[in-house]
Amino acid sequence: MIPDPAETTALPQQRDTAPRVRERNRRDKRDPRLPIAELFSVERARRLWESLPEEHRQDHFDAANMPADYLSAFSKRTINKERGWFTQSLSLRGLPEPMLWELAWCVHQQVADGYGINTGRMGELRRGLVLAVEHGGPAARAARSLTALTHEEWGREVRGALMRANASVNSHLPVFVENGLKHLQDRLAHAYHDGEWWRLNVWNPALDRRIPQREHEPYGRAVANFSQLTTDWFREAAKWWLSVQLSTERYVWSSVKSRLDHLKWFQWYIDQAGCAGPHLVDTPEKLRTWLRGFVDLLNNHTAMTGANKGGRLAKNSRRGPLVTVEAFYRWMYDNRDEAVRVLGDRRWGGLGMHHCVLFRLEDKPRLINQLPDDMALEDQVISEIAAGSGVLADPKPEGGLDDRQAFHALMLLIRTGRRMNEVLMMDFEPLLPLLTAGGQEGKDPDGFVARLAYQQTKITGGDPSTIPVDQEIVDIVRRQQQWAREFITAQGAPAGTNPRYLFLQTKNNPIGKRPYASATFHSRLGTLTKKLAINDSVGRPVKISKTHTFRHTRATDLINAGVPIHVVMRYLGHVTPAMTMHYAKTLAVTAEREFLRYKKVTADGRTAEVDPSDLYDLLHLDQRADRVLPNGWCMLPPRQVCSKGNACLTCDKFVTDASHRDELQHQLAQTEALITRRQAQFAARHGEPMGEDNIWLVGRLTETRALAKVLVALDQVSVHEDGQLRAVRGAGAADRPEPLTTPQQEPTA
Repeated sequence: MIPDPAETTALPQQRDTAPRVRERNRRDKRDPRLPIAELFSVERARRLWESLPEEHRQDHFDAANMPADYLSAFSKRTINKERGWFTQSLSLRGLPEPMLWELAWCVHQQVADGYGINTGRMGELRRGLVLAVEHGGPAARAARSLTALTHEEWGREVRGALMRANASVNSHLPVFVENGLKHLQDRLAHAYHDGEWWRLNVWNPALDRRIPQREHEPYGRAVANFSQLTTDWFREAAKWWLSVQLSTERYVWSSVKSRLDHLKWFQWYIDQAGCAGPHLVDTPEKLRTWLRGFVDLLNNHTAMTGANKGGRLAKNSRRGPLVTVEAFYRWMYDNRDEAVRVLGDRRWGGLGMHHCVLFRLEDKPRLINQLPDDMALEDQVISEIAAGSGVLADPKPEGGLDDRQAFHALMLLIRTGRRMNEVLMMDFEPLLPLLTAGGQEGKDPDGFVARLAYQQTKITGGDPSTIPVDQEIVDIVRRQQQWAREFITAQGAPAGTNPRYLFLQTKNNPIGKRPYASATFHSRLGTLTKKLAINDSVGRPVKISKTHTFRHTRATDLINAGVPIHVVMRYLGHVTPAMTMHYAKTLAVTAEREFLRYKKVTADGRTAEVDPSDLYDLLHLDQRADRVLPNGWCMLPPRQVCSKGNACLTCDKFVTDASHRDELQHQLAQTEALITRRQAQFAARHGEPMGEDNIWLVGRLTETRALAKVLVALDQVSVHEDGQLRAVRGAGAADRPEPLTTPQQEPTA
């Protein structure tokens, strides 16, 4: 009987269960159903041995037979007293032959994957195994393979052998054996497993080369553990579904990980509410009620981490499991006949159309893809980050982090707007020549000089992953290349060897085969954030570790500069303009400016004509207080000066006489009062006094000066001559320079 959903959604143990599930998922990286001991056979072990190059099929390695590719990987150096030099050596002798083959194969795989070999710990592992095989219990003495016992059982056998043999060896020997064997047994389990790779409960791309992955996979060392899907029919179907999506490149590895996390929520609900197999319920009429319980579980769950800690799960956290479960069941319905054959469960063949749309639209939280308004950083903030970023490279005694790689990577993020993994996973030589023909002579020294190739780890099917770069970026790349060469040379790599990546993991990476870890980079930037403590113009703390803000900032700068949208799309590596417009949504100010550019009208209602050459200046009207008028803006480009003042007073065709004196005096008083009133309004609105260079104020002051000059001129003219009033020309016109093209100028009255 299926419990009432109203009762199952309370789940009083939710707060305790979720952390335990996550912790168990972190610890358990192995397939608990995998019969490791049963996978072994002497023939399989021999095949591993014979797959090695001939020079690697040795029972010991020293200066006489050391393969060239092992030199940089073998880290432990010992002193050869007879020959008087430092040598690198590792012995595998004393073990049963199949065990020796397995150990030699594991060493080779470790080196091939770019890891170092700690010959000291490997030697301790060999000594512990030899001791257990010779003096352990019956199971250890009969063992022919490293997989004959679990790593915990091998540790117990070593402890017993130490007591029986009374051997004076390292007391930590059992710990070395347990820790060392766990990883080696995982390697051997995947190597010995002859079935389809997706049948395993634990998918480990680092150990199983059959798992499809991109050449550059940011999460390539992450493990997908299906053990948390404890319902057999659900787990096996989920593995098959995700394996097909991965093999057909519908999903990438990171997508598989996220979908598996979504399915774990559904398994949790199955554990609480129960189900009737793949059909979920006995009759279709019960399906809606049962599924509503799952929706209520997600809606009522208390978030344990993140921004919503203590409250409801975020919209995406609630929507994701619903969308994934629905996609899973829709695919299983479409492939139900094949599912019966592949999974061997006839119940899948009975799925109906009602399993294709499990949830209603109102069940799925509607996502509002609204970015915060601090995604595009201000110029001043970028300048402060760049100025303080040297802390990353400074030595630790001087208060720095002693990480020059993080410093170089941050500089590239700021300058190029690439995603974090696109920078951290760059090839060692990412610079390519420009596609334009001709040499570089005579070109702008601040212009583009090369193309920068980056790893497109998110979008497939876009344009080639290159962008044009200037000399400053080229210099940053060259300095990082020099650092990387020096690093791997210090690790023992032959001189002149280039690593695979430009930015390198610094631990257990002797030949530079693995890139700088994104988690380490986030940690460095988090520390930098605390040290610099930068705030933006409104006082909000700036999180430098929020690296995607640099991408939004770069996109903002390009669109603000008037770069065509298709060029911005190409630069950002987007497939559709809609993806690029996602960034443009942060540019509301720019949109308003562009609107005003085309919608401004003159005083008589006509559309204002704007010279395209003045566009850049007009886009910065809000930064020019001198162009702010009491009732609008002055559209005159800032590089031009208005000298008209009052159009009548400064016109050389304007005349007046004493009969208009009272009107002119009244106009002067009104203009002065207007100036005083508008100055007060301007200060109240903008928080600062109206500057003397304000275009409106300049015009009004020109009017008052012209009026004053007219009044003075009227007072100085004799009105009694000939008994008539004498007219005077506008005083503003007298201040104009003489026109060069006019041979004579009529004298001012």
